[in-house]
Amino acid sequence: MARYLVSRLAVVIPVVLVVLLITFTLGYYAPGDPILIIYGEDLYRLRPEDLARMRRNLGLDRPFWEQYLDYMGRTVRGDLGRSIASKVPVNRLLASSLPISLQLGLLAGVVLALLGIPLGVLAALRHNTLLDYLIVSLALVVRSVPVFVLAPLLLILLVLQLKIMDVPAAWKGIATPAVVLPVILLAAYPLADVIRQTRAGVLEVLQEDYVRTARAKGLTLILIITRHVLRNALIPVVTSLGLIVNGLIHGSVYLDRIFNIPGFGNLVVTGIQRLDFPVILGTTVFSALLVIAANLVVDLIYPFLDPRVTYSGREGR
Repeated sequence: MARYLVSRLAVVIPVVLVVLLITFTLGYYAPGDPILIIYGEDLYRLRPEDLARMRRNLGLDRPFWEQYLDYMGRTVRGDLGRSIASKVPVNRLLASSLPISLQLGLLAGVVLALLGIPLGVLAALRHNTLLDYLIVSLALVVRSVPVFVLAPLLLILLVLQLKIMDVPAAWKGIATPAVVLPVILLAAYPLADVIRQTRAGVLEVLQEDYVRTARAKGLTLILIITRHVLRNALIPVVTSLGLIVNGLIHGSVYLDRIFNIPGFGNLVVTGIQRLDFPVILGTTVFSALLVIAANLVVDLIYPFLDPRVTYSGREGR
């Protein structure tokens, strides 16, 4: 396992380097002037020599590769730079926003497990019935409506029409009723994938010989599902954990702004709006690391779900 982990980490390093290079290149050649973020309209009142000094202090007058290698060196040391707009270290901004998003993501993951897996199993057990069609159709509808469309529609319905919720105001913490709707919406984006993959996995496993044998022995349906079916049927769901994490990050970018949540998504959008290059780079790198870590976790737990798979990448004999 240790050798496999080292080999996987050796693959991760080039991926992170490529992500850094692409993001840095796009940010370097993007239109806009970071100095404008600092001075705003007063920028045009500054003398040329003052502008030159500012660019020199920020390192903006150096060639592309020199800036990139300098950033790479600082990133390897764990220094993601300092926000141009707020002068706060990016590490501190991430440290204040990530815990909120991680808590919301964990709650959304619980909702995914409590809704997606049972609905997928139920759809498989009622295959080609009205209930099956209803669950699959509902999942497709939810998957087809973007989060940035679904969230305002639900706010209009629940806040303005039904008046069962208050207008999102200042963030008051994770342990408040206001967190319910963001968590549900955050889970809605990948929910359809979990339902469909669980349904497909259960349908496939139900056709296996050992399931027929368990039925012939008189085991109840609940025991067959919990003991024999779910472990193998959930392998596709676990395999797509990286995509699920990516969906949660994607959803938080919109929901943090809509519900005034000072989370990771809010930090991403604020950095883009202000053309805050260090913040954009830091959040991009961290997003890539989260997805890579999720895929690495999948690779590590996969052999426990399917004993035929070993850490050497070969099926057991």
